[in-house]
Amino acid sequence: MCTSVKIQSKTGEFFWGRTMDLDIPMFPDDSGFYLPSVITSLPSNTRIDSQLEGWDSKYAVIGVGMKDSTVLFDGINEHGLTGDLQVLKECGWASKESIAEKKKTPMLAEEFVSYVLSTFKSVAEIREQFDEFMLLDQPYAYGGTDFHFPVHFSFVDETGDGIVLETLEDGSFTIFDHISVMTNSPRYDYHTTNIRNYIGLNNVNVTASKTLSTGAVIDPIEGGTGYGMFGLPGDYTSPSRFVRAFFLSNNLNAFSKEHGINELYSVFRTVFIPKGLERNEKNPNVSDYTRYWSGYDMSERTVFVQTGKGLAITTAKLDDTIENVSYEEIKISL
Repeated sequence: MCTSVKIQSKTGEFFWGRTMDLDIPMFPDDSGFYLPSVITSLPSNTRIDSQLEGWDSKYAVIGVGMKDSTVLFDGINEHGLTGDLQVLKECGWASKESIAEKKKTPMLAEEFVSYVLSTFKSVAEIREQFDEFMLLDQPYAYGGTDFHFPVHFSFVDETGDGIVLETLEDGSFTIFDHISVMTNSPRYDYHTTNIRNYIGLNNVNVTASKTLSTGAVIDPIEGGTGYGMFGLPGDYTSPSRFVRAFFLSNNLNAFSKEHGINELYSVFRTVFIPKGLERNEKNPNVSDYTRYWSGYDMSERTVFVQTGKGLAITTAKLDDTIENVSYEEIKISL
């Protein structure tokens, strides 16, 4: 369960971020096992290692990924292109033979964000070439464990242009226009249709009494406070989080660039999932909750990361002069 959101300042700068909601630990805890998550920097003009064939990076990238790997869960490159992966149960994969027969390029889902951000400059470029790739039905090996996450991807550039990429049952990609928000299953076109059910939502409080045709009078509660967005779904399913994030991010007051990250964070506070609310019915000790939030100032190429274990925020700025893959620990203290 994850959510990503894009917002724009009154002077045109974009801010984008995501929550990583997962039932696998990403930072040290009592369970012992975890995916060590760090801020990862990939250099430009460098051979990037892969569990398939490596590739030559064109652009420097910074984002959140797994230590001692080139996997990125989300990130931004030196041209302001951002992207992330999120769970999509309907994701499809293909065999090596099928991909070769169709003369496409095989990709591991876990490496796809890293590949795109280090290879493409803009969403327009991705639109031109996305159908050259297919997801391979091969898991990603890490720390003695094989991971095979069903995922979809969103990419947004600093012009505001954005796309969502999902694979069909045969592993080939289909594309959707990004409408400022992405969450998990069902497929993206479900969410863009479902949002129409909430066309009546508005951000205005109801302060006046209402007289019905029968003569009955209904007074607003608490003088009308709290009626803005009345009826907004409040649970943590992906359709509800999509609706909530969409309407809140599209009804913010105009804000200046220096307040962008704070405004972005204010939207995400409504979709942070506390630990313990989403338990596994077969293993009640496992909880799917917000492991981290990352927010990106796209014009400054800067990432802000907060874990679900504390209030500290780690800030890092892209450095396009680095020559080697590097890792920075994320603060988890209060």
